[in-house]
Amino acid sequence: MDIDNRTNDEVFYNELVKHLEREGEMSTRRIYSLFPGVNENTISWRLHRLVRYGKLQKAGHGQYSLFEMHENNAAGYIYLQEKSQEIYNYAIDYGYNFYLTGLDSLVGEMLHIPEQYPVLMILEKDGINEMKHILSEKDLLVLTEKDRSIISESSMRDKIDVFILKGKDFSLSTDNIAQKEKGFVDLYYAVTRMEYGISVPELYRIYQNLLRNLSLATLKVKAAARDRGILTEVSWLMELDRVPDKAREFMSYWIKDVL
Repeated sequence: MDIDNRTNDEVFYNELVKHLEREGEMSTRRIYSLFPGVNENTISWRLHRLVRYGKLQKAGHGQYSLFEMHENNAAGYIYLQEKSQEIYNYAIDYGYNFYLTGLDSLVGEMLHIPEQYPVLMILEKDGINEMKHILSEKDLLVLTEKDRSIISESSMRDKIDVFILKGKDFSLSTDNIAQKEKGFVDLYYAVTRMEYGISVPELYRIYQNLLRNLSLATLKVKAAARDRGILTEVSWLMELDRVPDKAREFMSYWIKDVL
């Protein structure tokens, strides 16, 4: 989706939310009347997309209401580690679109979370350099994707306080904390691309636990992966258990050749 379409969708959703919060449920016909300058087919498609991504729910035939997303929301600000709360407060003050993600959004989904861990933060592109400067002045070691070569040094990796990644879609977060699907995808990316401070076996255990708890909505995971630029990879991983045995055997030969 290009920037103009995404902006139009966001304006549509934000305006619709105002009316739904007042009226509770609304019919398709009522929604059409709120946007007289928009083609009805366009509105229907937007409603369809919002239902798919868990922003709205169908309350009956031709009726829509806001979706209660409590199961997918992170535990919340009060459950963040102290360092994460500190960074959250700094970011709120500067007004850029952001959310904390990774382990901070998966509290309650894992048997053990370290007392201290690097904060994983998603920020709009225009705010990255300024936020890096702000946090660095607070004596925090902050790295971005441009610093990957530095991260590979183990002595440096153990001292990192904050990883900042560029974000485009901020819809899969609530109160500036990523929903669980986005939190896992961002954590997966940070571990596999940026030497984030947990091991691959730990990452796999987190994934298995999320599956056992039925905490991952497939469409939201794919939306999160699309935003992070790894949709093909994540889709392949999610559907691997459906691959026939012979296909797995073939893939094992292919992986050996690649490696």
